[in-house]
Amino acid sequence: MSEAPPPVRRLLEPPEPGTAAARVRQARQALLEASSSAEQIEHTGLESAVLALGQALTNAGLAQAANQCVELAGSFHWVNSSSPAQLAELNQWVYPRSLRRYQLVILDGHVFSLQLGDARYQLQRCNADPDRNHLLLQREGDHSLWWLPSEECSEGYRLEASALRPADGSAAVGTNPAVSAVVRAGNSNFAHFLWNELDPLLRLAGTQRTLELVQDTDTVLDLGQLEGVRRLGGAPPAERNSVRLGGTLVSEQARRTVLAALAKEVSSPLPAQRPQPLILLGVRGPGRRELRNEVAFLSALIDALTRHFQRPLILLDGFTYQHNNQDHPQAQERERTCTARAREIMQRCPQAQLENLSGLNFASWLQRSEGVRFYVSHEGTMQHKLGWLRPEIPGLILVGSARAEAIAHWHRLQCEGAGALTTLPTDLMRQEPIAATEQAQEQERNQPFEILNIDRAVALTMQQITAELELPEPAQTAAADES
Repeated sequence: MSEAPPPVRRLLEPPEPGTAAARVRQARQALLEASSSAEQIEHTGLESAVLALGQALTNAGLAQAANQCVELAGSFHWVNSSSPAQLAELNQWVYPRSLRRYQLVILDGHVFSLQLGDARYQLQRCNADPDRNHLLLQREGDHSLWWLPSEECSEGYRLEASALRPADGSAAVGTNPAVSAVVRAGNSNFAHFLWNELDPLLRLAGTQRTLELVQDTDTVLDLGQLEGVRRLGGAPPAERNSVRLGGTLVSEQARRTVLAALAKEVSSPLPAQRPQPLILLGVRGPGRRELRNEVAFLSALIDALTRHFQRPLILLDGFTYQHNNQDHPQAQERERTCTARAREIMQRCPQAQLENLSGLNFASWLQRSEGVRFYVSHEGTMQHKLGWLRPEIPGLILVGSARAEAIAHWHRLQCEGAGALTTLPTDLMRQEPIAATEQAQEQERNQPFEILNIDRAVALTMQQITAELELPEPAQTAAADES
């Protein structure tokens, strides 16, 4: 990130003593010294004031009015200015970690110009495919056409100047950029849908507008059932712009929406006398990030849990079917391998009270996992099922990487209201080495690993579980404080 010019940096410093009017004059002077036009200063002031009002409305619990303020604030920014936008402005979040500004501008049918290096470009159209947004730009001066594709879902479809590529002359035929766009959504992985796509859709659908939307894949939620969304069939119309909306946060609103929709799919209640589950253990099986001695570790942990908690109900998690992959051969094969490993563990622990969740659909899995108080899981999508849908439940993730603590910290940061998430010491793990390449960090994360000392790993895991589940009674705590 480039360093802000000294006059503008003064706006980031604590205000000097004096009246509010004096501080406004100081801010205006700083903007003038940074070569801002009077129009830009006016837009900045209007945007700041309305955003401040939106924050006050949020604090008062008036979410719909707050969302309208955020939209109004965006209309005061560079879109109405004669100055071309910078890429950093286009990529700014409209809401906290949700909805990039360029996505809202395209959705509302605004036309803008963009400064890239020494050249200025005008938006001609935007096409969203299953992976990215593709902005068609025309360069001023020679009128040449260029495609600017976005990053993928996990980046919230961020724009990168380095991705600019020449386009042929037929690319701009048939689309009016000043027409509101169709939203395209529906990542094939539920975790990306929940983390990267759902929150911006919900925020805009709740602002007294109707989103026309094409959903590529329904993993855990049919977006057509949302108020403020009109789902279209097929691909986005060729004569319309289309845009994918992105974010990088599992918000409370997104989580509630998915949980409510899945609860409606459950066909029958659980047995009234079913024991309350205490622990969920994730069974990953063979493949990426495989724990080579998974059966031995989980069997030993189940024995320790059974002895300590007097035969609690322990759930064995594995592969969970989404709406879109129940008939998919690759998904079915993955489910078979996870289920087979879960059954092997159950055979090794005949004295334990175990229940196998592998092979369920999402709605049934959610119902059967109700009441879990702690989980031990592999990191990634398996952890996200509980960690992102029920973040109040503490957990421990099994990570072979030497960056285990950083990985756990990252997972918590992606989820609003995330609870405690711990790891085992890295000296307990041995991971298969990889060759040094540009992709080494991602490859290292996916390497198989093993636990070097199962007894120690079980003991440390039990310490984490008992510390969370065996909290002292309030009377005991008060007596200890008095002593």
